[in-house]
Amino acid sequence: MAVYQPLPQTWSSSLRFVLVCTAAVVSLSDFWRMPFLLATYGGGAFLIVYLAALLGMGLPLLSGQLLMARDTHTDLPGVMALWVAPSAHSRFWVWGAYLTLIGAGLLLAAYSVVAGWSLAYCLRGLTGGLDTQSLDMARGQFVAFARDTERGFGWLMLFVVLLVATAARGINRSVEPVMRTLALCMLGLFVLLFVVAALDSDAGAAARSLWHIDFSQLGVRGVLEALYQAFFSLSLGTGVIVALGTNLAPRAPVIRISLLVILFTVLAGLASAFVLRVLVQQQGLQLGGGVQSLFEVLPTALGTGWQTTLVYLLVALVSVSTGIGLFEPLVQAVQHRSGLSRLRSSCYVGVGVALLGLLAMLSFGPLARWRWFGQELFGWMIIISTQLLVPLTGLMLCLLMGRVLARRRLVAAWRTEDNAGRTMGFAVWHGLLRYPTRIALVVVLAYALGGLRLIEIIW
Repeated sequence: MAVYQPLPQTWSSSLRFVLVCTAAVVSLSDFWRMPFLLATYGGGAFLIVYLAALLGMGLPLLSGQLLMARDTHTDLPGVMALWVAPSAHSRFWVWGAYLTLIGAGLLLAAYSVVAGWSLAYCLRGLTGGLDTQSLDMARGQFVAFARDTERGFGWLMLFVVLLVATAARGINRSVEPVMRTLALCMLGLFVLLFVVAALDSDAGAAARSLWHIDFSQLGVRGVLEALYQAFFSLSLGTGVIVALGTNLAPRAPVIRISLLVILFTVLAGLASAFVLRVLVQQQGLQLGGGVQSLFEVLPTALGTGWQTTLVYLLVALVSVSTGIGLFEPLVQAVQHRSGLSRLRSSCYVGVGVALLGLLAMLSFGPLARWRWFGQELFGWMIIISTQLLVPLTGLMLCLLMGRVLARRRLVAAWRTEDNAGRTMGFAVWHGLLRYPTRIALVVVLAYALGGLRLIEIIW
């Protein structure tokens, strides 16, 4: 039987890749968690540390992943194999790539449940079906919906079908135009909601409460949260950046692209924080630290007006775009490892995500009693992916580029970027990977695994 050989595809332009990449990495975490973090850890003080983390940790690792993946036209294990094949421990790094895919799969399965909630609440916002009388009633409505496996699975399947339909026709014919459209729609909604919030009478007070600089509220935990948020804002350990970067042109400017992605991600997070602060603060409410606050606090704060519809439409678009980004490395891996067509690979991955998502969803209903150390299955999917595998993968990639790969190979890849004489830029980039970025990632991993909590208990 003939093995299917996919034709190499390339992004039509660097700017379009920036739009697609930004849409893929901007997640619901930027939408609901940023307002909470700014309000809790000193506003502008938290923002300063967050921006420093993005530049000192996010930029080197993001650009490094693009540098490794650029013009390889393969999957994540294939990218690793291309770079580490001559070394004695190449198998270790390739298996690390498979570990990344496992983390992305678990994260996507849990995320598909949340995305199903987002799609359902988008429709309820359009039809006025949200209970907005009180926070307790909105919370009760959400809990009842989360436990309704039959309806929830229908929304989850709709989300998975959207992912499969987008990925099935490849980068040029489907992923790029769909993601570009989603990015532009998200941009339009962000701008519209920002203008509405800026014209509100409470806009000035909300801005002052968000951006005031108060280092007394930051503390050690605020610094660690800023590092953690910076890492996850760019999806640095999920394989998304590498998967999308494999189709970049061979001379694509990875530093410039990375800076633009970081800039747009920051603007999206800050715009979300301002909009939600204005809209929620009017009712004397505040978003909590969990994603459920999107479905409990927002209906009470926004009521049944058109603003509710726009906010939940934006939440749904963010859910779909992030899901497509997480779906891509899995589809690439199945396609290249099995030799199947893009369509069949997308369908198989979709079935797997749907089954894992169903298991995660059942943990709110029939499997709610199945708990290990106080966590249900959904919680363990989140913990294993976001607190172990994703940070560990980011640290491994940093070690690979900063300590393992030969400097001359990285210099050769760097010089294809039309900067053959700019050795200073490479020295700074490589130095950041070797020391500050690596140290920051060790701290992120330790914090994600409960290191600070352990220190507090011992102290």
